[in-house]
Amino acid sequence: MKFLKTVASMRAMIKEKGGPIKSTRTALRVFRHHGIQGLQDALIRPPAWHALPIGSDYAIEVPFQYVPPPRTRRVCAIVHAYYPELCLEIRKYLENIPGDLDVYISTTSPGKRDEISHVFEGFNKGKVEIRIFENRGRDIAPKLVGFKDVYALYDFALSLHTKKSPHGGTPLENWRHYLYENLLGSSAIVSSIFELLEHDRVGLVFPQHFPYLRSSLGWGANFPRCRRLLKKMGLKLSPGASYDFPSGSMFWCRTNALTKLLSLNLDFKDFDDEAGQIDGTLAHAIERMFLFAVEGSGYTWAKISRPDLYPLQSAILPVHEAADLPALLSRVHRSLLRS
Repeated sequence: MKFLKTVASMRAMIKEKGGPIKSTRTALRVFRHHGIQGLQDALIRPPAWHALPIGSDYAIEVPFQYVPPPRTRRVCAIVHAYYPELCLEIRKYLENIPGDLDVYISTTSPGKRDEISHVFEGFNKGKVEIRIFENRGRDIAPKLVGFKDVYALYDFALSLHTKKSPHGGTPLENWRHYLYENLLGSSAIVSSIFELLEHDRVGLVFPQHFPYLRSSLGWGANFPRCRRLLKKMGLKLSPGASYDFPSGSMFWCRTNALTKLLSLNLDFKDFDDEAGQIDGTLAHAIERMFLFAVEGSGYTWAKISRPDLYPLQSAILPVHEAADLPALLSRVHRSLLRS
């Protein structure tokens, strides 16, 4: 059976690449650059990415239309600051988090560390710790490798980074602002997110996709690596599911919800050398695996949206009281894994 699937994949690739001669040239080029693993990856046919129509891709409105009760939580922010000039903006947003907050910041050089340290002078919500790592794995490697020791100390964690997206030009200029505003735009928004993380095993909360990006969501060049990650975590895709991920890799989470990813015991050397890639790296693959890992750790997930930042109001679900949450969450979450 496996042999027949391989033959079928080869036939499909030959047809796709324009016949046997062109496909042979492509195979040789892949082999020269990526070896046997590259050839094997080229034969993997990813399952269809069934994106939900925008009108039925629901998100919970933030802030809620009621004030959630205050709760005591151990909270940290894990921030990758490749662009330290954006740290003042981040500090201002972090001030919107109610209660105490410890901040862990990664960057790539002593000079950047000093610049960041200056920006966070006088921060009085909690401690600020800055670590220097090699420029590898974007924000993902520092988050899962460099700060792996941090998660057990906290209940909730914020994942943030200094996003610029220079490859996207003008259409992506507001992406960072969109993500920051949805996650940290006010104390009321953060309090609403904390309340979500207290309900129905919600393990990860992330913003609805930036509207300009919706048409480009999918596996991209990442499925072979995603497949290997799923196998290492002991997880299987649900056939025909409408897959999803936190595009931009910024979110709030329960720290226990990342158990499956942290248990991979990744190292910086597992990540690709930095070359300005816009797709196809281990970091891009892991970005698409967050929700699968959360479900594999026994949790669900939820999308959020600010009505003033999203064009389709009918897909945003307001929360009038705590009793609304179970029904609304069932409309937002859909299982991505095979049971």
